[in-house]
Amino acid sequence: MIQTSEILKRFFFISILLLFVYSCKEFSNKPHNSDALQDSIQLYIGKANDFTKSDDEVVAYLDKASSFIKSQERDSIYFINKFYVAFIYDNVGKSDQFKNIMLEVVEEATKESDSVNLARAYSYIGEYYSGRMVLDSAVMNFQQAEKIFFKLKDNVSIGRTHVKMALAKYKARDYIGSEKSAVDALNFIRLENNKLLEYEANSLLGVTCIEIKDFDKAKEYFEKSLRIANDEQLENFGKYQTKAASLNNLGIINFKMGYYKDALSYFNQAIKEPLLLEEHPSLYATTLANLAKSKLKSGDFTNLPEEFYKSLRIRENNQSIPEIVNSKIDLSEYYEKIGKADSAKYYAREAYKMAKSTNILNLQLSAIDQLSNVEPENENAYSKEYIKLSDSLLAAERKVSEKFARIEFETDEIMRQKEQLAIQNRNIIFFSLLSLFIVGLLYIIRDQRNRNAQLRLREAQQRANEEIYNLMLSQQKKLDDVVIKEKQRIAQELHDGVLGRLFGTRLNLDSLNKKNDEKAIQNRDHYISELKNIEQDIREISHELNREKFALVNNFVSILHNLFEEQKTISEAILQTKIDTTIDWTKVDNTVKINLYRIVQESLQNINKYANAKTIIVNLLRDNDSMNLTIQDDGQGFDVSKKSKGIGLQNLESRVNSCGGTIMIKSAKGEGTTIEIMMPFEIPVNNKQP
Repeated sequence: MIQTSEILKRFFFISILLLFVYSCKEFSNKPHNSDALQDSIQLYIGKANDFTKSDDEVVAYLDKASSFIKSQERDSIYFINKFYVAFIYDNVGKSDQFKNIMLEVVEEATKESDSVNLARAYSYIGEYYSGRMVLDSAVMNFQQAEKIFFKLKDNVSIGRTHVKMALAKYKARDYIGSEKSAVDALNFIRLENNKLLEYEANSLLGVTCIEIKDFDKAKEYFEKSLRIANDEQLENFGKYQTKAASLNNLGIINFKMGYYKDALSYFNQAIKEPLLLEEHPSLYATTLANLAKSKLKSGDFTNLPEEFYKSLRIRENNQSIPEIVNSKIDLSEYYEKIGKADSAKYYAREAYKMAKSTNILNLQLSAIDQLSNVEPENENAYSKEYIKLSDSLLAAERKVSEKFARIEFETDEIMRQKEQLAIQNRNIIFFSLLSLFIVGLLYIIRDQRNRNAQLRLREAQQRANEEIYNLMLSQQKKLDDVVIKEKQRIAQELHDGVLGRLFGTRLNLDSLNKKNDEKAIQNRDHYISELKNIEQDIREISHELNREKFALVNNFVSILHNLFEEQKTISEAILQTKIDTTIDWTKVDNTVKINLYRIVQESLQNINKYANAKTIIVNLLRDNDSMNLTIQDDGQGFDVSKKSKGIGLQNLESRVNSCGGTIMIKSAKGEGTTIEIMMPFEIPVNNKQP
């Protein structure tokens, strides 16, 4: 019997190991925030992979690795870790844990739209069910994997999945389906020239052809497998004892065709392959049993029945019940051949008893057939049971074939429904996005209209404010003229009134200094009091003049202070201001004052709206014949490198340019904003409006 399932399992485990090592190496060459987490996972996986550890220790390490894996991001390394942990669980007999992890991968890979790992998980779940003879579930999962690999155009994976599917169908005795899957596998494998999988597919085709009695075709496939094993040196790729397996298969086909000497030649070559017993004891036991049977058929009793018993002991150590049954049937045939009826009956009954416990119909048929040979007195009863089992086997094969066909149809139907659902979801998403786009566009248009209306209103308000401010300044100018006239009047009063009184008092005091009588003394006291009154009048006039001068000079400054006080009431930001007292505002052009005021006002409004600042600094300082206005905030800032500027910034630049000044804006996201403006006291002639 061909030894394929164990070779396949070993190959896939080595593949996942190489994939894990490569991925971890690639991962280590990239900067990643979870390096320490991955190091911990690799540490526990490495300990779990230590063959000197007990199964309980391995499971404990795997549990720790699994707890760390849960904290990883759902990337390729995450899935590789889960696959590797699952395979080690399976190696220590925790096959249910293996299945649960694969089911988790299916769910997670579906959420992440990770087709590659989703297909791998389906494939490994199929292997799980195939190993436990739940073959309909195995084929269903293999078909799910194959559909995904087909969409990914991964020919090697498609071929490998078909090989697994062919093996599952072979186990279920669906030989036609197995042959079809193996041929499909070869069609995809040859596109990539993968000799490892080509060997497996040819071996499976050979075994399937034996079951359908096409011995010539089986021999052709086995010879191809042997050529691949010899030419490609598959042992270097992890395919252990492939040459021995191919030689054994060629021996089987020659045995079934009645060419016992040719069969002996192949079995002898196979049994002599180096390390066959150590590396593949099951294959060794099968080859040894086949060798002994060929000797028996050809009448050569050399080393018989020792070779039959040696094969039986190896199979008993491996606890392979179907193989043990075959060994006992072989021993029954041997003892029947040499005329020991009791021993022949004993082993035939033992074989039948064990075969009944397996529920493997073809194994029971072989045991009953041998019983009918060694117990001819019960031949009628055995014949009836044989016919009954044979009919059951045919019905089961037909049922399995129909089930697999139905599964394939249902799988295709599910995939079709999924594709239709995906198209519907895509259409829903498209129309939803289109609707959102239209709604958003309408909202933007409406919002832009509102903004334009607000802008026009704000511009109208600004023009009205400027007119009011111009009227205020004009009124202030008239007031200044009145004050100047009043000052002239006071100066005249001082000159004509106070100075005249001082001159008269001084002359009277000079004349009284020459007299010392009582009356002269009283008159001097009177004039001294008069001098004090004149002094008080002069002081009051001086104070009044100083107040008028202060009010005159600081009229524009007071307007700015009012703006600052208003800012403090509408914003929680701390406002720090400094205005140079050496600036002579009487020499500053009214248009310059208006633009300065509007620049400060607009800047504060922009800070309140957009900056989210905690501190605002406004400095207005003299710089020779110019004024330096600095407005700074510690808000969120903006990117000044953008080509498009807001209306607010355009207004600032327009005001500064109209006064012949310069403006510099410094800002960056998260670093606040600084506006520096240099403004002349008077507007240059070429900037004045005609």
